[in-house]
Amino acid sequence: MNEYKELLNYYKQCFALVDCFHFNSKIAYSVYSDYIQPKDCKIIPITHAGIKDHRVERTFDSEILRIGFIGNLTPYKGFSKLLSVLQEIDNTKWNLFVWGGHVGKEKHLPVFYKGKFNDATIKYVYDAMDVLVVPSIWKETFSLVTLEALSYGVPVIVSSNVGAKDIVRLYDEKFVFDDFEELKSLLEELSRSKVLLSKFNKELLKSEWYYSLDKHAQDIIDGIYKD
Repeated sequence: MNEYKELLNYYKQCFALVDCFHFNSKIAYSVYSDYIQPKDCKIIPITHAGIKDHRVERTFDSEILRIGFIGNLTPYKGFSKLLSVLQEIDNTKWNLFVWGGHVGKEKHLPVFYKGKFNDATIKYVYDAMDVLVVPSIWKETFSLVTLEALSYGVPVIVSSNVGAKDIVRLYDEKFVFDDFEELKSLLEELSRSKVLLSKFNKELLKSEWYYSLDKHAQDIIDGIYKD
């Protein structure tokens, strides 16, 4: 325990030398602020060069709600919780497509494991879903997959543990959930009517796309280095 305290104090001394912290979300700021007191900080979302503006007006005319999940199936990502929620909803009303791992299908549920994808197939992945769900249980500082889905015009539902909720809220507060009962309620509503999805997509298209790498670099220069 004493060695741990010494290591913690060492890191605190290192952090004390930092003039300004760049936090990529309010979640990141909140978690770090529990342990350190930054001299100065800026909250600026992140991106990468592969995320470009591919937004299009989407139609939601399928009778089946096509739900997407992208990532690994470890507990902290919330996949098992999402699956539990969906098991309580009429399974003739939805399909779940899981990308990022193995290939297969759940025996008694419309859950399809699609394997991995790459730059050549990414458009197909997002075209095949009506909504992406990011149900993380742990404090996820950002979530680039959320931004990636938005860049294709896909509505995204995120847990309040996901840093990118700051962006999702710009389009519809209802798509950020605090507990899995809220998620269940929203998915049930979407399985009955796609009106909220269409509204989300339209709000997304109305706004300027702020998340190019050039814009991010300029925000860092203006927000941190010039100051």
